[in-house]
Amino acid sequence: MNNDNDKIKELIQKIVKNPNDTESYIQLSSIYFNNGDYELAANVYDGLLQFEPSNYIALTNLGNIFYFRGDYIKAVNYYSRAANLEIDNLTVYFNLGNAYAELGEFKQAMSNYIKALNLDKSNYQVYSAIGMLYQDRQNYKDALMYYERALKLCDTIPDNYTNIAFVLMKMGENLKAASYFDKVCEMVPANPFYMLYSANAYSAAKIYDKANALFSAVIKKQPLNYQAHLCFGISLYEQHNIDKAVEMYNNAININPDFVNAYMLLGNLYCSERNFESAINLYKKVIALEPVNSNAYTILGNTYVMFKDLRSAISCYKQAIDIDSDNDELKLIYIEIIQEFIKIRDGETDKNAAFN
Repeated sequence: MNNDNDKIKELIQKIVKNPNDTESYIQLSSIYFNNGDYELAANVYDGLLQFEPSNYIALTNLGNIFYFRGDYIKAVNYYSRAANLEIDNLTVYFNLGNAYAELGEFKQAMSNYIKALNLDKSNYQVYSAIGMLYQDRQNYKDALMYYERALKLCDTIPDNYTNIAFVLMKMGENLKAASYFDKVCEMVPANPFYMLYSANAYSAAKIYDKANALFSAVIKKQPLNYQAHLCFGISLYEQHNIDKAVEMYNNAININPDFVNAYMLLGNLYCSERNFESAINLYKKVIALEPVNSNAYTILGNTYVMFKDLRSAISCYKQAIDIDSDNDELKLIYIEIIQEFIKIRDGETDKNAAFN
């Protein structure tokens, strides 16, 4: 770091003496960037662009900095300026496509990915990116086609297999997906991350013996992996092994007391088993952790309806609507329950009047 400080001082002095010293700006920015000082790096590149607005290195690196920081609009601005210099560079088109993809601009993203492929049709990363673009639009058929092209070009990258597997699961081809996850497990033996993916795929395919063996293996390797406990719980519930599923959900909660999904799923289990009081307590814990979770209030309201506590249900629906005011379906349910509550209340009032 001392060497960097000395170099930084030297470069700043050079820039002071010669404000148009392009190379000093680039070197100084590179040091800042490599040290994680992205704001300083961006400021120096901006200074360079003041007198050299078409500097390709400054434009592309500023694009990289803002992309890294999640400011995709600014990233597009700088990448586009670099691309407009008509210096054909696959990386710029690829990065510009990525930035547009993050902004949800499908046509612009695809246009730049195609430009990248025109420069190098053997680049598997571009095919993968196009696959992701289609996957985000839930066009799984085209996503699969591009992911398969990426795999054909490079069969040594685990993600090229897992991308295909995830799309196959979306398409309901769970057993085929499991075979791709298995290939990754062969490439990266005993990796709990990929083993869990494979377990979930086998469970979705209802090949429970393989799924259970993989879930158990993951938990043995990583006893504190609360996601593994949760996923195993989901699978066990599908297998109608209720007691064991409850145990797994509780394991996940004990490992991570803030794990909202575990409370929600265990509540759903209890609700389906008509243990409404236990379900209500769990949904309340979800709300305690996420007070603006409209879905939790809605589900709690539904449970109160099944528990025949309409007054509490109305309160829950009202709080859900306060959070999600545009949910017209929820508003209709709210009105229906209020009408049902009034009907029951008036019926009880008439009954009491008759006795009196």
